[in-house]
Amino acid sequence: MAVEHPMSKETFLHIAETSGLDVTSPHMEELYTYLLSVLPGLKISQDVNVVDLEPAMIFCLSRE
Repeated sequence: MAVEHPMSKETFLHIAETSGLDVTSPHMEELYTYLLSVLPGLKISQDVNVVDLEPAMIFCLSRE
């Protein structure tokens, strides 16, 4: 069974170029490989149900 990549290299390079990155840089291959390792972990967050959760107010400053 073939492993399905979450993003093709062509799509990655197009997004990188549109974002102003130098797609001719030798670091693009390293960045693409890193992205492929991170995306599956981010996909899990799509399944989290937060409909009934209140936002965390951890950034509210104290009025004292």
